[in-house]
Amino acid sequence: MITEKSKATRIMKELIGYFLEHCYFQFDIKFNLDDEKFDLAISTPSEDVPTHFDHLMADLSLEREVEIDEYYNALLGGHGTDHDYTLLGKAVDESSIELEDGILTLKVRRYNRK
Repeated sequence: MITEKSKATRIMKELIGYFLEHCYFQFDIKFNLDDEKFDLAISTPSEDVPTHFDHLMADLSLEREVEIDEYYNALLGGHGTDHDYTLLGKAVDESSIELEDGILTLKVRRYNRK
């Protein structure tokens, strides 16, 4: 069984990869994992919300499928250069994106379910 810490790490790696893939080489990360949830926020300087984030947010907005959670998390990071973030969307509970004062921030949350 994959631990919540390992799941949080895989999710973070996927999203860092997304930022790097789209040439965001300067970003800040806020990572919080406790007994109830995992929160991740990645912030980068940006003048606007690029259109490619629309597709990412659609993928991240898919409903989490708890009953096959272990399977989805085992697959994270297992793809080539054509990334499909629907697996990531099925591993998180909430996602949002905001642009404030020239800083673009992506937030995801995953609740621990035991």
